Amino acid sequence: MIEKIKSPRFVVLSLLVLLAACTRALPLLIPHSWNFTAIGALAIFAGAQFKDSRFAFAMPLAAMVLADLFIIGEGFDLLVYIGFVFMVACGVCIRGRADLFRVGLASVVGTLVFYLITNFAYFYTQDIHPHNWAGVVESYVVALPFLRNMLIGDLFYGVLLFGGFHFIEKHYPILSIS
Repeated sequence: MIEKIKSPRFVVLSLLVLLAACTRALPLLIPHSWNFTAIGALAIFAGAQFKDSRFAFAMPLAAMVLADLFIIGEGFDLLVYIGFVFMVACGVCIRGRADLFRVGLASVVGTLVFYLITNFAYFYTQDIHPHNWAGVVESYVVALPFLRNMLIGDLFYGVLLFGGFHFIEKHYPILSIS
């Protein structure tokens, strides 16, 4: 276990995950960029790249906790974390077979499921929309700009993370999975 943590691959992957988590601060710096972050992409990336599933799930969730505490300063939202666990699982599904199509597909599926989970929960736990079928529809419609931004962000940062790591891996073969 300690050897895994000390490996150059683990260190580089962990640094990429932490760097990507810092994009959670973008909405504070760039107005109207809510959900255009690398968080979903880093969840898929971690799921696909960490050979040990314990790290695949733990690293992005730990990065999220740190971002929530230090960057955003907001509390823990269990359903948001459940949505990101699903996104890590999308990454695990493409582990060892991550090409542009699969990364894109994992990003779209992960983003849509995240949207469905979190917006239904938001509708259910908040008194903003009526608690009926019209309220559910209204909740999802109002959240469409967030879905758009998250999908674009997940695709954009997914290409950066997967493509960037592939480039680094080619130049430093020590980072390849042994």
